[in-house]
Amino acid sequence: MRHYDPFVSQPAPPAHPNRPTRGLLVLMFVGILVAGGLGGAIGYGIVDTSCTETPTVSDQILESVPNYEAQTHSCDLALLGGALAGAAIAAVGAGVVAGLMLRAQSEWRAHPPEFPPADGPRRDPDRPPGAISPTESGESPPRT
Repeated sequence: MRHYDPFVSQPAPPAHPNRPTRGLLVLMFVGILVAGGLGGAIGYGIVDTSCTETPTVSDQILESVPNYEAQTHSCDLALLGGALAGAAIAAVGAGVVAGLMLRAQSEWRAHPPEFPPADGPRRDPDRPPGAISPTESGESPPRT
């Protein structure tokens, strides 16, 4: 290995063992993008159904009045705002969930679960097989 700096004597330390793999990070990124796109589509759809660019029925009736002109507005800016707000909210939500999932996975790797031995739980040798103690049956133990 060739060193470019004479003061560097050792290679970089190995990566942390609980660090998420590259595949999980890519999956998380793609999930956030998909959630953002779907949130943008939902935001656009909500604004599209509530914003009209044509005069309402009451405005059309009022147009029969002399010197009255129904005013309509463009929904383009509202559609853009709805799409951006929906995309941002959904992407932030998906990012929070993905971050919590990666933390939980890191904890699972650091502290793997301990399973009982393969031959089953240990029982008291003084108790006959199949006998259940009062604490195992859910009753309170006898007073002594």
